[in-house]
Amino acid sequence: MTEVLIVCGVGGAGKTTSSAVLAIAHARAGRRVVLMTIDPARRLADALGLQQLGNTPTRVQLDAPGTLDALMLDRKAAWDALVRGQAPDAPTAERLLANPYYRAVSERLSGGHEYMAADTLHALATSGQWDLVVVDTPPSRHALDFLRAPERIRRLLDERLLGALLRPGTGFVGLATRGIADAVRRLAGEAMIDDLTSFFDLVRGLADGMRSRADATSQLLRSAAGRFVLVLSARTPQEAEIEGFLDALQAERLRFRGFVINRWSVDPGRPGPLPPAPDARHAATWEALGREIERRVTHAAADRGLADRLSRRHQVPVWTIPDRPEGTADAQALATLSAEMMQGAPPLP
Repeated sequence: MTEVLIVCGVGGAGKTTSSAVLAIAHARAGRRVVLMTIDPARRLADALGLQQLGNTPTRVQLDAPGTLDALMLDRKAAWDALVRGQAPDAPTAERLLANPYYRAVSERLSGGHEYMAADTLHALATSGQWDLVVVDTPPSRHALDFLRAPERIRRLLDERLLGALLRPGTGFVGLATRGIADAVRRLAGEAMIDDLTSFFDLVRGLADGMRSRADATSQLLRSAAGRFVLVLSARTPQEAEIEGFLDALQAERLRFRGFVINRWSVDPGRPGPLPPAPDARHAATWEALGREIERRVTHAAADRGLADRLSRRHQVPVWTIPDRPEGTADAQALATLSAEMMQGAPPLP
């Protein structure tokens, strides 16, 4: 069974880097991993040192017994692929792709990006090509939107209400809707109404497939194969947002696997009092070095305290990714971080 790991996080926590580190750690453990980012920014491509990252999985060069592929969700390309895959025949697909209302839905519809994230996740998880799908989500207040988007899209594409306007019936309600429809036709013109009617007629043929895929994705995420982790920055853990996120997971009956603390301060140890500066000219530098060592020791103690509090309070594992002020420019640098993360850590989420 293909497993799914959903990586969520507050803004600025380093979630994309953490998603890549987790995905690489699984690849280093011998698994076939695909990493998908829902975030339309280029952060994942930059983190992996890739020039290009699109809607089709791209192999990441990695010295590991497993494999890692990565993709960045392209909403329009994903919608087009869904239409071509779900339409009853090629002519129907091409008519829908050319419809102006379809273009508006695929490019600008609120929730459309999240809906296609859920649909693409389903396609990746059922392809048989990977053991694990890792999903890098937008900031946590939107992290679960891709679970709720299918129902919103289904309601929006339900033609019953607009159908009453486009093809009014008889009786008292029919008289009212005919009057509204006549007003709409006068304002919008016959061409617009015809395009809109055609759009709903074409979409009706896709509805069953869209519904079944959305239901299958929901079942997958709520099964033993689905799990969620929350990425925090060691400097700004944001306790209130943590509680809100965990409450949302519980309400959706989703499995929380644990926390990932990014930018973890590595304890340099206390070397004892520094000897006198070798030269009076370097006294200021020597003092600054002592203050920097003390700062790192203090931060490391605070980070250990945060990890202990989270683990005890929520009874879940905590993984830590060391802070690297120099940054990470490619997959090999991230692989080094993944190795450091797993030193003495719980089994991978």
